Amino acid sequence: MIERKCSCARGSHRAPLEKYIVGENAIEQLPAVLHDYHRVYVVCDENTHRVLGEKAAALLRDAGKLSHVYVLPGAVLPDATAVGNVLIHLHDPKADADIFAYSPRPDFILGVGSGVINDVCRLVSYRLGIPYGIAGTAPSMDGYASAGSPTLFDGTKATIKCTTPKYILADLTVMKDAPLDMLLSGIGDMFGKYTGMLDWELAREYTLEYYCKEIADEVLAATDACMRCGYTVKERDPQCIKAIMDGFMVTGLGMAFTGNSRPASGAEHIIAHAWELSDVENGRKPHLHGLEVCQATRIVADMYRLLYRETEDARLKTLIARYLPYFDAVDTFCDTVGMPAVTDDYDTILSGIRRALPLRDRYTILFYLRDRGLFDRYAVYAAENAVKKARTHDEA
Repeated sequence: MIERKCSCARGSHRAPLEKYIVGENAIEQLPAVLHDYHRVYVVCDENTHRVLGEKAAALLRDAGKLSHVYVLPGAVLPDATAVGNVLIHLHDPKADADIFAYSPRPDFILGVGSGVINDVCRLVSYRLGIPYGIAGTAPSMDGYASAGSPTLFDGTKATIKCTTPKYILADLTVMKDAPLDMLLSGIGDMFGKYTGMLDWELAREYTLEYYCKEIADEVLAATDACMRCGYTVKERDPQCIKAIMDGFMVTGLGMAFTGNSRPASGAEHIIAHAWELSDVENGRKPHLHGLEVCQATRIVADMYRLLYRETEDARLKTLIARYLPYFDAVDTFCDTVGMPAVTDDYDTILSGIRRALPLRDRYTILFYLRDRGLFDRYAVYAAENAVKKARTHDEA
């Protein structure tokens, strides 16, 4: 359990995470970390099983701690099918010749993977009351230490409140060899904190929503560190990968401390979720979450830039002005490094912005604009800019 005092209105924060281990060959510490557990259920997908799952299982088997391994087949989404499959295979059907025989209940769930695996294992862990941990395979998203699981169900995507993992292992030897798009996705996910923290401040100013300055400042500092290291990400420097993972830990713990996802997301994440829902509904494989967030971050930043130019509210102008250098830095980074855009289609971009407005009841710039009759004009403006930026990248 992590506990600390804070100067915010709550006075203190706590999260159930017990240990975060990051370093080269960190997976070797797995048996020692799980010393109190003896029936570990390992969950992975076909790719993460090959990359790290087999080794994790072997280490646990040699230590006499492995219950069994379940490999989710094919392309896995964070949906009811994946959750159901992990639940069904909780008891090892190979434990007895009779496939309906009852095998001992696992005492720990170990996810091996990144976003989807972590979200599915977290939800199963929380609903069954079995502790879980995650052995990360790619620094591609910020949810490792989160207490919520974004899940597709009933035609929408919502974050279900769960719990943080007890243990997180980030093996830099494995992570640095992740596909480049996944590394860029991790940085892109962190960039969303710039617009997310401004949205949080906006909610504090205009709705009196709870806000923790200490957590927000830590998140911004962690995002700055990712920005600095990101220019060398293509060199696969382990220290760059560590900076990204450390950023994920800051935002994840921030979510656990506050009990919501404010320290990690704002309008940019809601727009990204809207695009993902559209892909799923139309039978398309969703893009990497962090790449969606990065493009949506630039969209939301353009909305804030326009609002800064047009508003006569001095308080709002002062608030936005603090974030403009962050927004400029994101644009420079994306143009310099060649951050992939997930779409350059105007209708797709605009429909995602419009769908995001009712998708989640969270006060962001989208609500601010709606309440003042500005939403449609700003959405069109931002979508047009997004198309230009995406096509400039494609031409480069």
